[in-house]
Amino acid sequence: MVRYSPLVTAILATSLAAQETLPPGIWTNTEDVYFAETEGRDKAEWIGLQVNETRQWRKIDAFGEPLSDFSDEPIPDLAKRSAGSGWQIGQSELRRANPFSCWVSVRKSTDKDDGSPEWTFASRLQTFDQGGRIFVGGNAEAPDVTLRLRNVTWAKGSRNKPALVLYVHRDDPERAESYSWASPDASLVGINLRWVQGSCAKAEDDPPWGEAGRARLIEMGEKWRAHYEAGEWGLLKALYADDAVLMTHGTKPLSGRNQIITFLQRLSDNGATVRFRFEPEEARVKGALGIVTAKYRMDIAFPDRAENQIAGRSLLIYKWNDGDWRLWRDIDNFAPDVTPESFDR
Repeated sequence: MVRYSPLVTAILATSLAAQETLPPGIWTNTEDVYFAETEGRDKAEWIGLQVNETRQWRKIDAFGEPLSDFSDEPIPDLAKRSAGSGWQIGQSELRRANPFSCWVSVRKSTDKDDGSPEWTFASRLQTFDQGGRIFVGGNAEAPDVTLRLRNVTWAKGSRNKPALVLYVHRDDPERAESYSWASPDASLVGINLRWVQGSCAKAEDDPPWGEAGRARLIEMGEKWRAHYEAGEWGLLKALYADDAVLMTHGTKPLSGRNQIITFLQRLSDNGATVRFRFEPEEARVKGALGIVTAKYRMDIAFPDRAENQIAGRSLLIYKWNDGDWRLWRDIDNFAPDVTPESFDR
């Protein structure tokens, strides 16, 4: 991992903020690509971009999986639309997607002992309405199914009205088995084909739960560690809620992201190199809150001084906000059962 000094990080953040770039979210050119040939235009390559809160971006596929690392560089060929509002890459129009959360149930090939149908069930499946896809494997018990979601604006000259469309694919990734539609501003769209059923709902306030929610909470702790050690203060700040409070051992509460980041920078600003170790003990999701307890160890090294080691336990409370967990309450203290020797080197 490249590690920047606070000064370089600040310069990069200022430069990025000054660029004319996409607002945070997922952006694709699905509709432009889909109707290009119908409208007599050259068909562009499909593009999917994810932009985070600090305006970094990366390429993604239709399943939301990253195809590149986040970048601070300008998005190649990005420009304001030559006709009308919005954005384009080259001459291909980009549209910002709405996040959706879906559930899918597929009839298994073998019925229950009493002869009644048996179904698979998967929920909290995250996607988006600009060509987003979800794959649900049947694990040899049921057919594999892919859902696709589009907010369709028809080709010029068409009498069809815009619609939110939910497609079900079985064996053909391009041609759907069937589809249903709703108003383009609908918050819910569903389908039932007797052998498969499901629905997708707008997901701005729908955090992941179960194992997916716990895994994301653990991942956020790893992001915190990586951004802190690299001196990436803008990215670290984006992990906190606006009304976050840090309550660290022996220090009065610090409120708000700016106060917290200023406090966290103090060691680096005075020439120290700090390395963190986190060992999560428990992670739970309770509605829109995520709760993590973890053991931590800090190795603090100033030039020409012996390394200092500090260990303790943290209680981290996250709030679901803007499609991700944001650190809301950060509490740590020293604990007699957590010492530097508790951690493997």
